Amino acid sequence: MEQLLGLQTWGTEIILWIQSVSSGPLDGFFQAITWLGNAEAYMVILTLIFWCINRRWGIRLLVLMMLSSWINEFVKSLLKLPRPDPARVRQLVQEPTYGLPSNHAQTTGIVLWGYLAVKVRRNWFTVLAVIMALLISLSRLYLGAHFPQDVLAGWLLGGIVLVLWLRYEEQLATRWGSLSTGGKLAISVLGPVVLLLLLPPDRDGQYPNMFGAVAGGILMGAGLGYVIEERWVRFRVEGSIGRRVLRYIVGIVLVGLVFFGGRFVPDLEPWALDQSVRLVRYALVGLTAIGLAPWLFVKLRLADSELAD
Repeated sequence: MEQLLGLQTWGTEIILWIQSVSSGPLDGFFQAITWLGNAEAYMVILTLIFWCINRRWGIRLLVLMMLSSWINEFVKSLLKLPRPDPARVRQLVQEPTYGLPSNHAQTTGIVLWGYLAVKVRRNWFTVLAVIMALLISLSRLYLGAHFPQDVLAGWLLGGIVLVLWLRYEEQLATRWGSLSTGGKLAISVLGPVVLLLLLPPDRDGQYPNMFGAVAGGILMGAGLGYVIEERWVRFRVEGSIGRRVLRYIVGIVLVGLVFFGGRFVPDLEPWALDQSVRLVRYALVGLTAIGLAPWLFVKLRLADSELAD
């Protein structure tokens, strides 16, 4: 731990060197790039893949990214290492969590773009994925949100998570498919609750951990929504470009209303009650994206259903 803390001086010098070329346009560029690692970007990207590109990739990537983010928060909460000091570097974004490892580098840079590169299997896309992973990671240094060692640790952890997922992905899918509807519903509800309870207290010593309610809620809602979608909807991703665009517009407006509407819920006391409400809020987001939106697509004839064959 002392050695990791000792790297802060070296890391600060690297950040200052990168920030020596700062400018207004670069600030805006890297703020836009780092946005790709935020919850809103996850919503935009994952729904696009699930609704309009590849249904299987979309749901699997959602589960993978939530699990990767959970692992990241677990490690962060154990190590409790600080972020760069805003008194020493320009800090253009403020984050409430600990520093090492960087979740942007891990989950968005390595896991998201790495998974897509493996699935797409095109040289041009692999080059794009590498560039995006590097830019997202660099943005965390430029914006003063992370030390270089945070990014490197994120790459390492993200690589491990991605390799393990790709190794066991089909086995997990087969196991899921063999479960009864009741079994799938039970895992969808109990699994996220277990993950929530396993997380250490958050930075302010609050328990349960706030992030656990977010990731757990998304997983819970997505799991329940996928059970509904598999059994009663089975929408087809295929269709004309125009049909897919309309599908995405309708879906993202619907999910956006649920996502942003939940922000009007006031903070509650005690903390556990507040996080329980947060869990439900994000579960509704996942349920809407994976279950309700596909049902609506079929009803509006924006997508066909396999059940109609």
